[in-house]
Amino acid sequence: MEIEVFATLNGIPDEAINNKTVIVIDVLRATTTITVALAAGCLEVIPVLTPEEAIEMRERLGDERVLLGGERNALKIPGFDLGNSPLEYTTEIVAGKRLIITTTNGTRAIRRAAGGRLVFLGAMINAPAVAGLAATAATDITIICAGTRDRFSLEDFLTAGLLVDQLAGQGEFVLRDGALAARDYYYCHRADPAAALKASFHGRLLADLGMEADVEFCSRVGATDVVPVYGGGIIKKAS
Repeated sequence: MEIEVFATLNGIPDEAINNKTVIVIDVLRATTTITVALAAGCLEVIPVLTPEEAIEMRERLGDERVLLGGERNALKIPGFDLGNSPLEYTTEIVAGKRLIITTTNGTRAIRRAAGGRLVFLGAMINAPAVAGLAATAATDITIICAGTRDRFSLEDFLTAGLLVDQLAGQGEFVLRDGALAARDYYYCHRADPAAALKASFHGRLLADLGMEADVEFCSRVGATDVVPVYGGGIIKKAS
């Protein structure tokens, strides 16, 4: 079985996704936030590509339990209930609710993974749990980094390396070059992943916007065992 890491959404061939176990990463912040929402009792999360699609879907569903969440350029979308900060998604706000979410990078990456046999959402906070579940699938594993507007993002690559390291200890995997590079990068920063996240371009952007607490939260390796699973257009917590 092989593990491969794609550092951006550009150039991912269909054969790297179809019938594979796929792990999608947008650690700052979509996959972290979705994990937190499900851990806080959110019933399900529906990822969409645009704010207009989110609004139209809420109107079509006609369900008073539906919340709209997401961001553009790291900021909450006007008229939405929530932004993209994991700290917003508390039990008091999201328990028993359905969430429609759209983000600049993360929801695009999730939708790109739709052809996978199994699709998990990975972040630092759930990396050990995601790796444990993915390792039991007995298939090749493709890790997709959402990146930032189709550009390479250090924080996603670092998280991919963490996942590769976790996976390598749980099965007979052959690491392709992207996976080897990601793991090596993680080894350089595993003593202080928070510092690496804060030093990344997106980490610095969030800090400049007053969201450094988000970056700190997103660096907490293994903080939860919740694994989001994407299928049929909906994300739910793995049972």
